[in-house]
This record gives sequence, structure tokens and C-alpha cells, in this order.
Amino acid sequence: MFRCLSVRLQKQLSRKYGNKEYPKWVITIPPKQVEALGWNEGEFLESEVNSLELVIRREDIQKAQKRKEAADKAWKTRKQKVTK
Repeated sequence: MFRCLSVRLQKQLSRKYGNKEYPKWVITIPPKQVEALGWNEGEFLESEVNSLELVIRREDIQKAQKRKEAADKAWKTRKQKVTK
């Protein structure tokens, strides 16, 4: 098990619409922990709060496949509208 005493939560501006700002939160995870989990850059993760703890895990394979299929379908639909 890897323990790290300095994982950092950062607030960043996600977007601004009119006078309203929408933040996003970023957690910095040490590279050794990412490697130990077998995670890769760009990979989708799932999170849940359980007893005041944040649990992060790799996205379920079936859910990832459905999301990919939906994105592919949306991209094809968009390309068809642009070429018309």
C-alpha cells in the first residue's frame, strides 16, 4: 500500500458564462500511486463519497464502452450535419 501525506486539492476555473464562474476541482495524485493502480493518462475514472471518504476507481468497462459508442454516434451525426 502506498501512503502519501501530500495529496493536494486545487480549485481551477472551468468556464465563465456572463458574470458567473464555474469552478472544477483537481486532485494531484503522485505518479507512483497512478502506476501502482495501472491507470493511464486520459482514462475515465468513477468517484463516490462513502462515509466522508472519496473513493476513486477505474470506470467500469461496460460503461466506458457505452460512452464511447454514444460519442462515436454523436461525432458521426455532427459530421453529417456539417457536410450537408
